[in-house]
Amino acid sequence: MKGSATIVIIFLMPLVFYGGCSREEPPPPVAEKSRVVRPIERPAPEETEISLTERDEKAKDEAKEAEGLKTVAVEEKALMPPETEAGEQETAVEEAAGFYIVKQGDSLSAIAASEDVYGDSLKWPFLYRRNKDELAKLPLGKAFPHRELPEGLRLRIISPDEVEENLKSRLHNVWVVNVLSTTTNGKIIPLTVRLIDNGYMTYITHAKVKGKDWTRLRVGFFKDRTEADTEGKKIMAMLNLADAWVIKVGKKEFGEFGGY
Repeated sequence: MKGSATIVIIFLMPLVFYGGCSREEPPPPVAEKSRVVRPIERPAPEETEISLTERDEKAKDEAKEAEGLKTVAVEEKALMPPETEAGEQETAVEEAAGFYIVKQGDSLSAIAASEDVYGDSLKWPFLYRRNKDELAKLPLGKAFPHRELPEGLRLRIISPDEVEENLKSRLHNVWVVNVLSTTTNGKIIPLTVRLIDNGYMTYITHAKVKGKDWTRLRVGFFKDRTEADTEGKKIMAMLNLADAWVIKVGKKEFGEFGGY
């Protein structure tokens, strides 16, 4: 029996071996193509919140600033007077501060006649005396005080307070030199300008004598007759005149012209 079993085993072994070698092996699994997946980079939640907050705050600040500028502009516009009123206010301020702004068509006599200035056209010499440098280029002649002045010119004027101070300081200086008396103004105007240019306090006044109107050119105000006589002689020599006289003026004339 042992011999038969051995023979059978030897006979079967090649078959087993052959069957095992001939079976097909399963193909190796096909490797899948590898894909590189990069994660999406997102800012950290905390950083995003800070950035958005800062941006919002900046936008709010810019909006507030713009609104503030708009409000200021509106307020300034509301407070600003119309252009014409602004010009009138500027003129009023200048006049209150001792200046007059020349308007279109103004002349020395017209300005002097204004109630806001001197209220008398004959007081134009006081305007000229205070503004010689600005008016020096104007041509002389009998039309000089009536000649139209450049618009916008700033003229210095004597304020009422100055008039009062001058009247007080000259209270006892009531002597004047009557340089010229005439019925026409053609000669008196250039003489007035010349006297002022030489530093004399010169004024013009009217008088009616025996029913006739006279215009008088006078220089004042001196403390006594001696001082008036001395200056009178100088004036006569300078102007080549011979018919001047010295006089003590009354309170009315002194009050009207002594303060300028």
